[in-house]
This record gives sequence, C-alpha cells and structure tokens, in this order.
Amino acid sequence: MKRADADDSSGLLFILGFPRSGTTLLGEILAGRPGVALLVEKPLLARAVAELFDPADGPARLAALADAAAQRYREDFWQRVRAGGIATQGRLAVEQTAFNTVYLPLILRLFPEARIVFALRDPRDVVFSCFRRQFAPNRFTLELQSLEGAAQLYCDAMQLAETCRARLGFAPFEIRNEDLIADFDRETQRLCAFAGLSWDESVRDYYRASTDRTLTTVSAVQVRRGIAGDGVGQWRRYREQMAPVLPLLAPWAAKFGYPPE
Repeated sequence: MKRADADDSSGLLFILGFPRSGTTLLGEILAGRPGVALLVEKPLLARAVAELFDPADGPARLAALADAAAQRYREDFWQRVRAGGIATQGRLAVEQTAFNTVYLPLILRLFPEARIVFALRDPRDVVFSCFRRQFAPNRFTLELQSLEGAAQLYCDAMQLAETCRARLGFAPFEIRNEDLIADFDRETQRLCAFAGLSWDESVRDYYRASTDRTLTTVSAVQVRRGIAGDGVGQWRRYREQMAPVLPLLAPWAAKFGYPPE
C-alpha cells in the first residue's frame, strides 16, 4: 500500500457518491484498518474550489491549469490536513466527504493517482433518506429540504460522474450498500483489497472502533449500531409521496441495477 505524503496522490483515497449512500460506513470500515488516517468532511479543497469551481470562468481555468499550479493546490490540500492535526505521513489518507462528488473534475485533475471508491445505493432510498434527515446548512444541503430538490441534485451529481467517465477516464471502485449488507465479508474483502489494506475477521467489529472517534455525519447513529438492512427498499412505504420524483430517479435506478418496483 502506498502511503500519503505532500507530493504524492497515490497514498490518497477518496470515498465519493451521494449522502446517505453508505459513504460514512465505508469510511469507518477503512478507518479500523492499521495505517489509515480518516479525513471526514473538512474543507480540504476550499482554495481550489474558490478559485477553480466557484468563479464563472472556473471550468476554463481548471482545463488550462498548469502542472506547477496544480501542485500548489495539492500542497494547500495537505497543509489543511496537517493544520487539522491529522497525521498522514506513512499512512493511507482516506478522504470521506460525499458532497465532494460535485468537485469530481477538480479531484481528478489535482489527484490523478488517488484511488476513488464510489458508494451506491438505490437512488429512491437515497433521496428519501436525504429528505427526511436534517443536515447542517450549506450550498448543497439546502436542496435536500424538498424531495424535488434532493432528486434533482442527486441526478446532477450522478450525471457529472457519468460525464467524467466518458471524458476524463473516471473508473472508480464501486460498492453497493445493499451488497455490503447482504455479504459483508465478501464486499469488505473487495474494498480492503482495492485500498491495499489487510482484511481479517476484526473488520466485522468496525462499529465498536467507531465509538472511539467523533462522528459528525447524520449517519453516525446507524454506523455505530452495526450493519442493518431495515433501510433497504424503505422508499416503497412512501411510494405515494415519492411519486413526483420517481420518474426522475428511474433511469438511475435501472442503470445501477435496481428493480423498477
């Protein structure tokens, strides 16, 4: 396993996807392995986002970004990590911020050798779960206050990922939340192998180790109680309320292999 340092993105792993898709769970599983430093929902990309994403000409500036300039943004990223008191030297740095999916083109340009895990879950369960939970307000979570806003943001994020696949060679390691619930050992073995980490039976106790860390995501309660399947297909109980957004989500459900009903 390649370890992180300030000049090398091969020791860095991003967990992306969409909130409520299982990103927190995957981060906690990896955090329980030896030699892992977990970076959770910190503004590590803030400078790059402010200069290469937020401005109207941001995409053009990103496309024309010289290697020397890219290196400065990478150094800023690692400086923010160190400022947060997280020791990554000689460890695999796992950055777990689901909304960073929106910044995927930026991540691919700045950290071309970083490994990326992409969390998947039935889009209808994802959107329903996002809508019914309260997130700290930011530019993205405001969209989750309505089913329509949540569904549109989900579709936009997934379309961005598809565009990156087609144009930028984005080829992440995908893991479905439902598969993880159905066969935890198999899926965590796949996950650890991709990350270059060892696997043993202690992986099953990830939720015990998570109690020693401060979890600030809305998924903290579910993560700490261990694997549970009670959220699978929960959207069906609210089919009537979900009806306005189901046509919008249907193509993504089909794409990711979920049944239409």
